[in-house]
Amino acid sequence: MAESTEQTVTLTLHKLSSSAAHRVNWALEELSAANGLKFNVKHYSRHGKTTREDLKKIFPLGKSPILEVESTVDGAPQKKVMTESRIILQYLADAFSNGIWTPQSPQDQERDAFMQEFANSTLLVKNDFALIFEVIPAVLTPPLSWLVGLMVKPVVAYFMTDLNPIYQYIEDSLSDEKPWFSGAKLGLADFNASFGMDISEQRGYFDGKKYPKLAAWLKRVHERPAYRMALEGSPYDLKKFR
Repeated sequence: MAESTEQTVTLTLHKLSSSAAHRVNWALEELSAANGLKFNVKHYSRHGKTTREDLKKIFPLGKSPILEVESTVDGAPQKKVMTESRIILQYLADAFSNGIWTPQSPQDQERDAFMQEFANSTLLVKNDFALIFEVIPAVLTPPLSWLVGLMVKPVVAYFMTDLNPIYQYIEDSLSDEKPWFSGAKLGLADFNASFGMDISEQRGYFDGKKYPKLAAWLKRVHERPAYRMALEGSPYDLKKFR
């Protein structure tokens, strides 16, 4: 990481494997590459025996991501704990981005704000509906798992179909001039959208041949060095949730 003389806090991301915390880790890596931001990542296995209790020691709900922000300035409040991906991402943008994620026009500002909400309240939620019903049989044992699997299959198919208008809306919003969710350049909406789209791709909900501009966006995201750096240290398997 490049040296930063202005950083007055120590940042520690508590990251659960195969979780939404990956998009926060990606953002931190982008800031490290662009501005020399220093940060630490503490990894937790999704299936670790003490993972939930260990995370509860930091925040009562025991959920990830959690970002600890500890001041290194004498007399300042020593530590604060932040949760919820969107809030953490906004904090990182406000405190450390030096404007690199700021939309370039008023139109892109509106687009970025809308797409952040759309990514979390529509795209991700619809993915979760399909995912939850898909996962239920996987946590059961035969023959009950087979029976429940047959019962929920049409429900999963319904929610997968329900995702198509969402993909189409995003497809229609992307262009050569505005290839990112945030508009002309990478921004907060792209970080927020990445988890929902990663679920879609890894679980086979998304057909890139039907939505080539959205598939190209996903490819650009996955090819960014910072995204790849964020994959190191723990699995990011949204199919089996290792």
